[in-house]
Amino acid sequence: MPTVTRALGALLLLAATAAPASAPLRIKASPAVVPCVSAAAQEYGRATGRAPLVETAAIGSPESVAGADVVVAANRELNRVIESGMTRPDQEVDVAEIPWVAAGPAGKDAPSVESLSRSQLVDVLGGVVAQETWRRLAQRGLQPARSERGGRGVEREPREAVRLQPGEAAVVPLSLAGAAAVTPLDVPPLLARALGVRASQRPEASRAFLDFLASEKGNAAFRACGRADAR
Repeated sequence: MPTVTRALGALLLLAATAAPASAPLRIKASPAVVPCVSAAAQEYGRATGRAPLVETAAIGSPESVAGADVVVAANRELNRVIESGMTRPDQEVDVAEIPWVAAGPAGKDAPSVESLSRSQLVDVLGGVVAQETWRRLAQRGLQPARSERGGRGVEREPREAVRLQPGEAAVVPLSLAGAAAVTPLDVPPLLARALGVRASQRPEASRAFLDFLASEKGNAAFRACGRADAR
């Protein structure tokens, strides 16, 4: 019986250590970039047969990347995470610059730059990711008339498109514009970065996905975010 018990224990230990490797790669992405990450993950799944699991998360605190193998967010959102040592310095990719745009109501023409001062501007993200954008717009006398973000600067998770009324325009990264017609804004773009998480038990799988994001095919899928005009 002791021999059987030891053998059973060895099998259970083997199963426990093998389980993480067989589970899908878990990616945490901030609301600002999750549509692009999802598009790239789908392309990665088609190319490799191993579709990652993409989760929307408010990235900022070191704890926000817990349980993930890879984290993808705007550069400004990752400062505390990187400083805490939660990510791998040898697994960092500057994925893409995402321009900020003004998006009008669905089915309408893109708002013109001249009309923005007469539009009711909607702040979709808020927080550190949009701080510099609104500072630049404020210098031109443009202020948000309505906010779609959560309380205390927490970013709103884009589970559905923002519903705009006539005369409104959402200020968003192109990644969140959906199918709306857009007008580029003359403000610094959002820089999306991807990093491997130090605590991940699948560093090689994380590296493979980061290499895909840096490749021509993966990067194109990320930059397009499903939009034909972004390809």
